[in-house]
Amino acid sequence: KKQSKKEKITEPVNVALLEALAKNARTPVKELAVMVGKSATATYERIQKLEATGAIQGYHARVSDWAIGKPLTVFASVRLKEHFKETIDGFVRDISRIEEVEEWFHITGQHDFMLRVNMSGIQDYQHFLTEKLASLPNIATVQSLMVLKHAHGVHLT
Repeated sequence: KKQSKKEKITEPVNVALLEALAKNARTPVKELAVMVGKSATATYERIQKLEATGAIQGYHARVSDWAIGKPLTVFASVRLKEHFKETIDGFVRDISRIEEVEEWFHITGQHDFMLRVNMSGIQDYQHFLTEKLASLPNIATVQSLMVLKHAHGVHLT
């Protein structure tokens, strides 16, 4: 039986590589090879295949929001007036063009989308909300949730 791409990605060796790289993308290939019990060449080739399939979507530095002058993180829950495919696609297109939107999620529940934005302060968020987000068509309501504290990582203490 031929394995699908998903089955190949979820092989234990690949999962171990993905978990290790998610914790520290700068882990040397030689060290990863020891972790998974493969040669450095085989490990490097697996990583390249994981990149090609989209299982690895990039390597990023996690930078503190305050260090770049945006210490205020806000989640904006958006409920749309209509839920036609064209309307949803249009909203996604519009929010994808707004530079302040760091991430968006299409969600279930009382709201339809959750947007994550990082701002320098409340005045910046008010400008974003009133001048950019509220100007988009088809928005019924927006609920803002300001982050007081957060942690990032798989194993949080």
